[in-house]
Amino acid sequence: MRLENIAARHSWWAPIVLVSVGAVAITVLAAVHRLIDFGTYLMGGAHALRGDLYSATYPPTHLGFTYPPFAAVLFAPFSHLPLRLDQILFSWLNLACLVGVIAVSLHATCPSLERRSLVWWPLVLATPVGLLDPVRETFLLGQVNLLLALAVLADMTVVPANRRGYLVGLAAAIKITPLLLIPYLLFTHQRRAGQRAMGTFLAAGALTALATPRVSWTYWTHDIWRPKSAGWLPWVGNQGVVGVTDRLLGRTIGVTATFVLVAVVCAGGLLVAVSAHRGSPLLGLLVIEATESLASPVSWSHHDIWVILLIAWLALAPERPAHGKWWAGATAAVIWAAPIWWVPHGPSVRFAGRGWLTLPADSFFLIFAVVVAAALVRVLRSRRSVPRSRTALSSTAT
Repeated sequence: MRLENIAARHSWWAPIVLVSVGAVAITVLAAVHRLIDFGTYLMGGAHALRGDLYSATYPPTHLGFTYPPFAAVLFAPFSHLPLRLDQILFSWLNLACLVGVIAVSLHATCPSLERRSLVWWPLVLATPVGLLDPVRETFLLGQVNLLLALAVLADMTVVPANRRGYLVGLAAAIKITPLLLIPYLLFTHQRRAGQRAMGTFLAAGALTALATPRVSWTYWTHDIWRPKSAGWLPWVGNQGVVGVTDRLLGRTIGVTATFVLVAVVCAGGLLVAVSAHRGSPLLGLLVIEATESLASPVSWSHHDIWVILLIAWLALAPERPAHGKWWAGATAAVIWAAPIWWVPHGPSVRFAGRGWLTLPADSFFLIFAVVVAAALVRVLRSRRSVPRSRTALSSTAT
């Protein structure tokens, strides 16, 4: 009601001014700053139909293209435009996606909000939310995460159940991590949605394989099994379980240990998410998103756009935990302050954030782990309360 009242009492000047400030800032940034990850996408687009897509490297970073071939094909048309124009257009697209993610998060947590509020508030919040670490890193690097987050969150919360799955499948075809949503859909009795997601994913891969058979074969038989090709995994920016384990041990774990660790986290998180879905579908979605961030061998901090939905759920959802608003504020503060960057992490630091620096260095990882653990506690408590309530009913009947 407060959200509705504030939006109704105020004009459109505040949201227009605030979103314009953000638009000007990202335009200037894109005009004067090299968006290095976006440059890698453009390099992938330029090599999409060649046989050297996964052997070519982007000169400023000496890193290669690590996404599926379908993603490279999508960027191919943009590789022929002037770089600065590309960067500005892509930044504007990211800003539009950010507004969309905020709107979807508000709608998912407050379904009764009127249309005016679902436009007014996202415009007001776009610039301050843009200062959260995953979002600002996405703008600084020119990442694709806002687009993927919008597709996944909209598909899982806004799209009607009889049409759900297509956007999840497309997101997985661009970036592999959303694939975990497919078994989640199947195990939560959304079988048709899971089938649509898998069918879309396979169709995108098959069409790309027809256009680039050699590149597709290289990726699906070789490169997808080499997560280390994405960079130095123990870097403090990697907030997944593999990066944290590497930093704690002071060495990189082997390929077999990596995939065993990922499989265990995926299985455990999926079990908790499916159980949580029975009481709160939104909490189940948050748990599976947290599991994605934990399990991915390459879990850079800018991947975690879904924390916008987490903050909205803690602050606004009817089923939020006790003191949810305080938890939302604390989560937003940590994500904004980004203690992971407080520890020394320059090129000369191989394993950052060890010893007493572990807490700030792994702070995002801890938030994701707490989401899964807290959901597990809620599930176990709800299961204990059911037998008690049944016992009480039986006693009353007797």
